[in-house]
Amino acid sequence: MERPKNHLIACLNAIFHPRSIALVGASNTFGKWGQFIASNIIAGGYKGRLFPVNPGHKEMFGLPVFARIADIPESVDLAFVITPAKTVPGVLDECGDKGVKGAVVITSGFGETDQAGRDLEKEIVKIGLEKGIYIIGPNTMGIISPYADLFATGSHSRPQKGSVAFISQSGNLGNQLTHWAEQQGIGLSLFVGSGNEAMITCTDYLEYLEQDPHTRIITLYLESVGQGARFLETAMRVNRIKPIIVLKGGRTEAGRTAAASHTGAMSGDDAIFRGACRQAGIVNARVPSELLTLSAGFSSLPLPKGNRVGIVTLGGGWGVVTADQCSDRGLTVPSIPDAIVEAIGRHLPPFWSRGNPVDLVGTRDLDAPIVAVEELMKWEGVDAIIVLGIVGRDEFVHMLLRSVREVDPDASPELLKQIEDMSRTYEETFISKMGELMEAYEKPIIGVSLTRTESGTVRPLPGRRYSGVYYQTPETAVSVLARMAAYHRDLAEKPG
Repeated sequence: MERPKNHLIACLNAIFHPRSIALVGASNTFGKWGQFIASNIIAGGYKGRLFPVNPGHKEMFGLPVFARIADIPESVDLAFVITPAKTVPGVLDECGDKGVKGAVVITSGFGETDQAGRDLEKEIVKIGLEKGIYIIGPNTMGIISPYADLFATGSHSRPQKGSVAFISQSGNLGNQLTHWAEQQGIGLSLFVGSGNEAMITCTDYLEYLEQDPHTRIITLYLESVGQGARFLETAMRVNRIKPIIVLKGGRTEAGRTAAASHTGAMSGDDAIFRGACRQAGIVNARVPSELLTLSAGFSSLPLPKGNRVGIVTLGGGWGVVTADQCSDRGLTVPSIPDAIVEAIGRHLPPFWSRGNPVDLVGTRDLDAPIVAVEELMKWEGVDAIIVLGIVGRDEFVHMLLRSVREVDPDASPELLKQIEDMSRTYEETFISKMGELMEAYEKPIIGVSLTRTESGTVRPLPGRRYSGVYYQTPETAVSVLARMAAYHRDLAEKPG
């Protein structure tokens, strides 16, 4: 249901950046939702005022506990409601009397269950409208607002501050993806488990994120969309300035049945939805992991201005399969001019490929990879570079040195340590140089790591506009690049 846009944005801002929070149903009993949420908020470093509400306690987590929200002696911006479903209407009534601006209703047992649950959901919406409370949920896993130091979900992942907002109609899927984002170095501006969306809808969140200064990329997991025309109109507008990536659940009959029992959602025809998204220029993901891989690329790299790709690879095989993948995904791998062949060739043995892909033939010349990438970046004949196998060699060096230490008692510890340090420094220098080149030429450089490392997909570069992005497989790198190129093409073809 529509509400004045400016008022909606102001209220959502108060929810996502609250000065004070009431936890109605807070608990210190391990395993209860009231304990999950309360301990996460406190441990996550929330700096505002926190008021646990539970009539059975006097103190909790070192904080005084109040019997009712009305007993809190200060104003409250946001309430988390973690009490049984039948008590939620009364709690919201009290919140309204207290002047609370927003409520995150964690509790389930509403529209996702039966007719009685649907009736109860309508009742709490009616109270929210009457009392001026904006309700997130019900049946939600919570929210994460990193720029407010607010981590309030059932799982205790704490992704770093970043530019990717994630709105999910599935709390569990959302929690899994926020945890992956933390592991892969993908920074979030906001996470909302939107639950049943009884009052605040996905479209409302899009309108808020449109003006949010911290958000550059928006990812959505949807099982259904109410007010489809309003959603598409809003998404088309927002997508012009902030790419929207959508994963639609309920593509199949089995998925639609599961969605109805999960959030009470009636999931529409997938082909129609995808066609509408294509018209709006929205990026469609088919599996959850794509939300992350696409978010990493879109949030950390400049957009390619075309579909021409330069490939630099440590070994020939990877270059071959990457060129095949590019061809399959509508990207071209153009031949490179003689002048560039000559410049790169000064750093390679005469038997190198002398073409695109640039096969570095496993060279130990530390300048060769950077020279190859820079020569291609300077050339107007390519719009993006894929670099394979340079990042990740450091782990192979570590494995080699481990074997040497085990089998050669005469090996110099000082020399081995020097080699180790040089390898690590070179990789850091290479990643930093790639960031410098992206700023200089406004073209993306997408990496594929030689090994699976603990450093994550995204490598932030302090002081740089862009970050290093290193995927685990060539097909992932090519897929992301193809989607970014298609998004840029859509922008160019649909001006305004």
